[in-house]
Amino acid sequence: MQMTYDEYIMNPMGKGSAVMSAAHREVMRMQYQKKFDNILLREKGKLDYRLFTNAKNNTYWIYVKIPSELCKNFYYDVLVRFNADEKVKSGGKDLFKYNVRFFSNDPAFVYTYAYVFAHNDLFINELSSKMSREALKQKPTEKNPNNSVGYVKSLYFVYLLMQNRNLNKTSVFEKQADPLDINFLMENIEQADKKIADRQEAGKGVSQKKKVVVDKNIARRVIKLGGDKMTDASKDRLAVKTTNTVKKISNSNLVKKTKRTKKK
Repeated sequence: MQMTYDEYIMNPMGKGSAVMSAAHREVMRMQYQKKFDNILLREKGKLDYRLFTNAKNNTYWIYVKIPSELCKNFYYDVLVRFNADEKVKSGGKDLFKYNVRFFSNDPAFVYTYAYVFAHNDLFINELSSKMSREALKQKPTEKNPNNSVGYVKSLYFVYLLMQNRNLNKTSVFEKQADPLDINFLMENIEQADKKIADRQEAGKGVSQKKKVVVDKNIARRVIKLGGDKMTDASKDRLAVKTTNTVKKISNSNLVKKTKRTKKK
């Protein structure tokens, strides 16, 4: 299977599959756009990325550090590779009309789609060593029993970022991109198994915080329902103390934008 980035956004299952309705697609777009806007707001408009080109193979690469929605200061390595062939040569200077391959070490991609993308020529093979071996070898029978290509939030976010910053234009790559350096990618992309283990550790604090907030909301409802019939002692026992701190994860491998990058 080959598809362009536009085609993935329109219908990730590809040509010849069930057509996604315009209404369903619009709902998904709105959901991802809202999540992306919230991420941008939290990150103060900054998302770290690097652009690369490989003149020999006529490929364009974008490497983005996509923030976790729940864990602050925690980032996933997400890459998209573009190339043109005879079928998409009409794409011209719009990378969204080029063939794409993907990589992401976020849990949704690893556990649900890595195998499917790899077996549909949608995975960046050059980065196979950075993906979980188990994810590439075993079918996701529980997470994705139909082995279908679907939306991955981190991949959708990269599309929205590129759209927002006009990074789908080859002219932007010509000005900003560096020659492809696989060694640089290998040094900076974290292996998927380790990334997920780090995310699980980071999520412990977040999960506890969410639980405390939920418990507090329940307590408030109970107190409200109990009204004057509840004693002060009973209310005190239901009071829940919360903490405003979430464990931060240091990330020494953040990718820095080039100073030439201009935001629009």
